[in-house]
Amino acid sequence: MNPRDRQNSPIFKSFHIIYPVFVYFVAINLSMSLFTMLAVFLGADPKEQYMSLQTASVAVTVPFIARYYQKDRNEPTVFWEHMDLVIAKKSTVMRALNGILMFLAGAAVGFALNNLLIVSGLEDISQGYQEVNEYLFSGGIFLELLGACLLTPFLEELLYRGVVYGRLCDLMILDNEEKTSRGRKRERQSRALAMILSALLFGVIHMNLVQFVYAGLLGILLAWFMEKTGHFYGAFLAHMGANLMAVIRVKTPVFSWMKSGSSSFYAATLVAAVAGILLIAAIQFALAGRPQKHEVPE
Repeated sequence: MNPRDRQNSPIFKSFHIIYPVFVYFVAINLSMSLFTMLAVFLGADPKEQYMSLQTASVAVTVPFIARYYQKDRNEPTVFWEHMDLVIAKKSTVMRALNGILMFLAGAAVGFALNNLLIVSGLEDISQGYQEVNEYLFSGGIFLELLGACLLTPFLEELLYRGVVYGRLCDLMILDNEEKTSRGRKRERQSRALAMILSALLFGVIHMNLVQFVYAGLLGILLAWFMEKTGHFYGAFLAHMGANLMAVIRVKTPVFSWMKSGSSSFYAATLVAAVAGILLIAAIQFALAGRPQKHEVPE
């Protein structure tokens, strides 16, 4: 088998998908361990400084994943050729509107999902989530905004949507140069399957039941947002919105009126769910990209 055939083989492409995730785990855990040892050496309590250590570890890991993302962007793959066509159909104003709507949709859907998980009782039976939750919101509001709402969403979207989802699409989508209707249908099905698989992986890496369900469901929406924008910025902004709602909920009294199980709790959940659906509908229909004059409509 020559090198080109080897690179196009399913086994090589499968490894091509997994190893950036492995690099992510090595980089973030190694840097976390080093920063923790430094904190201990300086006399700080790693548990109290968890959010600052986590934020620093994420910042260190970003360049490693950005390298894979940039490499993929520069290669003429089926996935990125499609992404380039999508983003080329959108004006600067349309891209900005997409970003705003996706941020709001992420916030609304994230809020509704959080409430539904509270009602489900999964948080009470997931010991792993309870342990993680103690650390996730252990920092001050500034660190939560910087780490949980900015750097972590950026890194995770760069990896799971920008790299993993893109490479999954390239693995499953056969080149459809003739653009036949059958080929288009097969391509749409392959993209949908890639969305689900990337979302499942995104859920699994959180390693507890509550975040598996939450991240898995949200991950499908984030991958769809990437398809709609032709870039990972839409998924990043939506992820930011979802995480921001969680931080506001825990670190501020904004939602103190919303007691679990109360009528106001269910009303807020319904409003958020409806708002999320309407925002998604607006993204799908009102802000769909239009072909430029020099392009041939598909």
